[in-house]
Amino acid sequence: MSTSLLILTSSVILVYLITFIYISKYRREVPSMVGMIAAMALGMMIGLLGGTIAGVYFVENLFLSTLVGGGIGFLAGTFIGLPFNLLSTIEGMLSGLMGGMMGAMLGAMIPSVYADAIIKLLFSLELLFNLIILYLLISEGPRGKESIGRRWFENPALMSTTLALFFFFFNMAGPIAFPKQPPHVNHTSQSSNGSTKDMSSIIEINAEDFSYSPHNIKFKKSQTVTIRLKNVGQVEHDLQVKGLKAEVIESESHHSGDQRDLHIHAMPGKNSSITFKPLETGRFEFYCTLPGHKESGMAGTFDVL
Repeated sequence: MSTSLLILTSSVILVYLITFIYISKYRREVPSMVGMIAAMALGMMIGLLGGTIAGVYFVENLFLSTLVGGGIGFLAGTFIGLPFNLLSTIEGMLSGLMGGMMGAMLGAMIPSVYADAIIKLLFSLELLFNLIILYLLISEGPRGKESIGRRWFENPALMSTTLALFFFFFNMAGPIAFPKQPPHVNHTSQSSNGSTKDMSSIIEINAEDFSYSPHNIKFKKSQTVTIRLKNVGQVEHDLQVKGLKAEVIESESHHSGDQRDLHIHAMPGKNSSITFKPLETGRFEFYCTLPGHKESGMAGTFDVL
C-alpha cells in the first residue's frame, strides 16, 4: 500500500468514525431527515471512492471490484443510518451499494495515466462532503454546548488553513495508483575491459482499454530496441511513434499506417513487435491510431537519451 493510499484510507475512516460517534451520541437531537441525508450521501461517496480504487487495482476482475466497492458503500451507508431508523438505514444501504458499483465501473474504465488524479479528486470530494455533513449534524445538535469541532467549523481561517495544509502534504506523499509495469529487460554485452560493445533492449508494452503500460520509456540513441506490443484488451490496438528517425531492423506488423513513423499493430490477445535503432535524441510521442483511442488517453512517450 502506497503512503498516499494509507493517508487517504486513514482520513476517510477517521472522519467517518467521528461522524458516526456524534450521530450515535446525539441521535435524539438530530432530525431524522438529516440522518437520512447523511446516510445516503456518505454511503454514496464512500462507495464511489472505494469502488473506483478497487476498479483500478483489480482492473482485470470487474466482478471482484464491484463486490468490494459495493460492500464498502453498503457498510458505510448502513452504519450511519442505523442510529436513526430503518428507513435511513435502507436508504444508506442502497445508496452505498449503487455508489460502489458505479465506482468499480469507473475505475475499470479510467486510463492508467489518469487514475491517480481521479482518485485524489474523488477523495477530496468525499472528505469535503463528509465535513459538510458533520457541520450540519453539529448545527442541528444540542444547543449551548461548545466543542472543539464547533469552534473549528465556526472559524473559516483555521478551517481553510488546516484543509490546505492537509491536501498539500497529501499531494506530496506520491501517487496512489500505480499502473502495472511489465518487465523491462535489458541485454548488454561488454568487452573484456568493461566497455560496451553493443546494447539491445527488449521492452514489453501492454495495450489495455484504453492505456499503455508502461507509458513512459527511456533508451539510448543507436541502441538496438525491440518493442513488443501485447494486446491485453478486448479490442484491437496499435502503437505509432511520431517523428522518430530510426533504422528499422525487423517488424512483424504489416498493418497500414503512416510509413514514415514506427508502427505496430496487434489484435486482442495477440502480440506484435518491431526492432529498430533510434538515430536521434529527444522526446517522442507514441499513441494508438484507432479512432477515439488516443483521445481516451492511449498515449505515451519515448525518451531517447
